[in-house]
Amino acid sequence: MSAMDAERNEQLMIASGLRLWASSVHRSERALTEAAVELVIGAYGGRLADWGWPWVREGGPLQPYGLFWLNPGAMSGFGHEDGSYELRLLPLVQSLTGGRPVRRLWGLLAGLDSVTQQYVLEAFNHVAAAHRDVAEYAFGDDPWVVLGQLRLSRKLISLTFGPRQPS
Repeated sequence: MSAMDAERNEQLMIASGLRLWASSVHRSERALTEAAVELVIGAYGGRLADWGWPWVREGGPLQPYGLFWLNPGAMSGFGHEDGSYELRLLPLVQSLTGGRPVRRLWGLLAGLDSVTQQYVLEAFNHVAAAHRDVAEYAFGDDPWVVLGQLRLSRKLISLTFGPRQPS
């Protein structure tokens, strides 16, 4: 087995274990947990779900074999200030796993590529389908509205400050 095969198998094992965890949490928190898990598994090729991160934990001795979980407390020391592009998503993942709500959703969404923004919208929709008020609390706002405002402001900026004409 090549190193790439081993890495892919590890990613699949962790993704399966995280999904097992999400399916086992109390019904009142399940949508939030599922959204957090799908964000770390899907965004950035799953790099936020790598075994080396301190927030990816393997289940304890009394939990089913192969269970992994996300530790929101271990995420609190990381964020967009750390310079890593992927880490910008952590405040949202932390919020979904029981941390405090996202404080600057506008800034978080503005710093994400369009693919990752789509993951955020899907996560919001998943949580909002069960509890819209909880979703807006965790996300700090409605990301659909914020993204619409963000896209409008970018359009206005490009219209106002369009390409410079040579003098």
